[in-house]
Amino acid sequence: MPPQPCSGPKSEDTVSNECNEIEMPSFSWQEVSKHNTPESCWMIVHGKVYNITEWLEKHPGGRQILLVSAGRDCTAGFESYHPFTEKARNVLHKYEIGTVSNYEFPQYKKDGGFYKKCCSKVGEYFQENKLDPKAPWGAIWRMAVVSVTAALTFLVTNYCTALPFWLRAFAAAVFGVCQALPLLHIMHDSSHSAFGHNELYWQIGGRLFMDFFAGANFTSWLYQHTIGHHIYTNVFQCDPDLPVKMEGDPRRLVDNQKWASIYRFQHIYLPPLYGILGIKFRIQDFTDTFYSGTNGPIRVNPIGFVGFLELYVSKLVWAFFRIFVPLVYFSTTHFWALWFISEFTTGYWLAFNFQVSHVSTACEYYNAGGKDVASEEWAISQVKGSVDYSHGNALTTFLCGALNYQVTHHLFPTVSQYHYPAIAPIIMEVCKEYQVTYPLLPDFKAAFGAHIQHLKVMGERGEPAEIHMG
Repeated sequence: MPPQPCSGPKSEDTVSNECNEIEMPSFSWQEVSKHNTPESCWMIVHGKVYNITEWLEKHPGGRQILLVSAGRDCTAGFESYHPFTEKARNVLHKYEIGTVSNYEFPQYKKDGGFYKKCCSKVGEYFQENKLDPKAPWGAIWRMAVVSVTAALTFLVTNYCTALPFWLRAFAAAVFGVCQALPLLHIMHDSSHSAFGHNELYWQIGGRLFMDFFAGANFTSWLYQHTIGHHIYTNVFQCDPDLPVKMEGDPRRLVDNQKWASIYRFQHIYLPPLYGILGIKFRIQDFTDTFYSGTNGPIRVNPIGFVGFLELYVSKLVWAFFRIFVPLVYFSTTHFWALWFISEFTTGYWLAFNFQVSHVSTACEYYNAGGKDVASEEWAISQVKGSVDYSHGNALTTFLCGALNYQVTHHLFPTVSQYHYPAIAPIIMEVCKEYQVTYPLLPDFKAAFGAHIQHLKVMGERGEPAEIHMG
């Protein structure tokens, strides 16, 4: 049995249990990984192991984020989810039980002051202007308008059969956009605890739109996006958004994937395939997260009966209103053609917005024949592994869920996206001070062009694309 946690805080460099006066044990990451349930919840932060089982019910951020983080290294997640307070660090010290002897994934270089300065400056902005970083109202009224639009276009698409097909097809495409927008706004913020201050808000916002409205699964998204992509952004064989295998993937995005002649055409054949993203998500919920227990390279913790029940119920609810009701109670006229128009529109809308932010000649990649992640601070890697565009364009910001402020989002995921335009200039100033190049392109056209160029160069020559920022 590990030593009991000390009742008082200890310094960050403490390596022994001062309360029990015994040497703190060392655990491998494999040992820590076994403690990933509500009955035994451990995590690694800055090389130390913590048993936070007793803290689960007390955590202000709720149980879910701790349970998906359990049994793994949470250093970057812990820092980025508590950017403006020291309270979490003071609490965490009480649950220290040892140190870790090895790691599952590559480790970043220790912060040299860059991220601390970003947090200080952005924290001052919220304090001086008396603003709530997680205020939910901006998302609520915007998505209320989107929801009404979705309902109207759904009726026009499936019920108004007397209308010309082209008009119903247009309505189907608009519905497809409206199916994507809540995912980019409320669902996305909920997955980062940025939609209000209560876990109930995040569960409702995330599962209502992701699970029941879009038919995908919020739990699966948490492992892929929150636990995987945001911690190991553009780190080969760590980031679930990158190919995992050295060969055999239809995409060649990093330079140490084995080159094949088919990749010469990936800038042509990949973009049309992006339309199936929504359908792919719904299938991978079953095949990967829930039944294989992995999401790319990320391990999935035990989900339990309630999780499986929610998966099946939400899929059935989605299929009922998206397929059964239109077919049985409305009309079968052109149903499948219109259904695919909606689904492909959703897929394109999401994929294009996701791809231009990280698969680009303006981004860097790590542990992929390029820069070693161990030589980079986590926060600086987030800047270099992302790309911004269209700063100051309110319409673009709304349509992409503020993903055009990707650097800000990766540095401060727990801040509501509606604050990004105001705090991005603060981050740019800190970048200038620390001589970190801030990747900013003029508009979406340039960002999309950089994405296509990356695909083309990686496919044609089998060499890494050079970094360009317009």
